[in-house]
Amino acid sequence: MPDTSTALFQQMKLTILLTAQDGAEESPFHPAYLHAWDDGVYPLLDDGVDWHRPHAEQFTINKEKVQQIFSILCDYWEEKKELTFYTLEDQLGIKGSAYSLGDFERHDVISICRYFYLHDRFDKDFWSVLCRNGDCPSEAHVIASDRQVDIYFN
Repeated sequence: MPDTSTALFQQMKLTILLTAQDGAEESPFHPAYLHAWDDGVYPLLDDGVDWHRPHAEQFTINKEKVQQIFSILCDYWEEKKELTFYTLEDQLGIKGSAYSLGDFERHDVISICRYFYLHDRFDKDFWSVLCRNGDCPSEAHVIASDRQVDIYFN
């Protein structure tokens, strides 16, 4: 049986995601915020919104992980250096889809990057390098695929 904080988190998640049941564009929430709730990513760039703050510990991908990826992306962006997805995985200790030496899994990185993409962080060239054919796994192409947010109520 889930504890009270888990139950409240699930209730808030459902409430927020239901605003997009007729499409994300109908929701009062930003598509990146909807993605964060749907995929369990702490919405770091939405700290002006209070909805997620009481539930910070319930997000599968915590604030520290999101901040770590954001810092890496910002460093490359500011230095105008190319960053490929595989380079990012190497820095995080990820060795393919099934093995990791650190705290990150490939899906975490994809989901976090998708959140930043939906939030319009960085530019098209940055994302095209990160998701370039041959420099990323095929599942990473979803990061910069489009601005459509599909909610699956998982």
